[in-house]
Amino acid sequence: MECKLKLGELEFICKQIYEFSNIPIYLLDSEKNLLLEFSPYTIHNPLYSSTQEFLRAISTTNVIRKLPIIHQTEWLENIVLIPIVKNHVIFGYLFIGPTVFPQVTKSTLNEIMERQGLKEKEELLINYLQSLKVISNWKLINVSMLLYYELYKRMLSFTEISITNLDNSVLTEETLELSLLESRQNAVFHQDPNYEREIYQYITDGKYEDLLLYWKNFHESEEFKFGLLSKKGELRNQKNLKIASITLATRAAINGGLNPEVAYTLGDTYIQELEELQNAKDVVVFTEHVVYDFAKRVDKTRKLKYTKPVAESQYYIYKHIYEELNLSRIAEYVQMNPKYLSNLFKKETGITITNYIQKLKIDESKKLLDFTNFPLSKIQALLNFTDQSYFTKIFKKHTGLTPKQYKNGSRMKL
Repeated sequence: MECKLKLGELEFICKQIYEFSNIPIYLLDSEKNLLLEFSPYTIHNPLYSSTQEFLRAISTTNVIRKLPIIHQTEWLENIVLIPIVKNHVIFGYLFIGPTVFPQVTKSTLNEIMERQGLKEKEELLINYLQSLKVISNWKLINVSMLLYYELYKRMLSFTEISITNLDNSVLTEETLELSLLESRQNAVFHQDPNYEREIYQYITDGKYEDLLLYWKNFHESEEFKFGLLSKKGELRNQKNLKIASITLATRAAINGGLNPEVAYTLGDTYIQELEELQNAKDVVVFTEHVVYDFAKRVDKTRKLKYTKPVAESQYYIYKHIYEELNLSRIAEYVQMNPKYLSNLFKKETGITITNYIQKLKIDESKKLLDFTNFPLSKIQALLNFTDQSYFTKIFKKHTGLTPKQYKNGSRMKL
């Protein structure tokens, strides 16, 4: 699949989409020189010498894929990157944005600048960020889907873009479909209210990958039927149901540490956007985006709470959860003295690295118990527990149940 448009045709399409959406669109060539610029902005990010330098930095921080790549900078700018492939080589890079959503507050900006040690550029950054268009990620993604279609004549779904942009995700279309198939064979999965609470717990925990899987399971079952909140038709009924979902998601995000002002602004704005939709299917897909966005923001907020060594340690543990993990190995990765890292990790998170590793491994084992038919011996081996007895001991330590009790349905009480 390749782009067959000529530069003049590409310029025409970008100009029309820009005038329609009022969202900036830029084009860099394969050497990352600025070829096209459609933008209402008169100033650029003051941390870079030019818009071109800013875009070059964005293009080098992402793995190049053909699908749209959604990127949020540490300054909360949102931008979508679409690689242009012609004759099996990269012809250029299209950028949609930068935008922000919601408007960045001074208090949030102050926190970021103090962490980055850039207080001297406070006024310049505030002026720049306040000049950016306030555009929801939903609209940004939809514009990218339209532009992508014009480039490659292929229609994308929100779910496809979401899965593509999961950070280092092991969740693929195949595992998603497998889980959906298995869940449809087990109607009780969708009939217990604990699973609805589980969805909002994923938002509170910032686990956006697990949330996407659960959300698809919960809403695509043919056996489970949602209640009727309106007699005026399916569209109104779906809107009422999803307004309730957005309200609960807002509260879950606040419980997860998202700034209440930001959370309520997001919730109110998303409900207003939802009311403008005229198709029941669009309402469902839009709400999927909303809950995913809340979970992703909670995750980002939590990461910002920790220093770089601790955040990198958590990332390394997550990435290597199926391997044997220990303090020395993690300390080597973050290039820090093991004892100092151990004390720093405990000080910032409240638990030791060992307990953190155990917790993540047990969380992973619960997913395997939920979504596969693997025997306990295989799960124990996959997660590098020395033996099944030790696995059971650690599992009960963190859940209050044995793995067999959890597998047999006691997890409903968790």
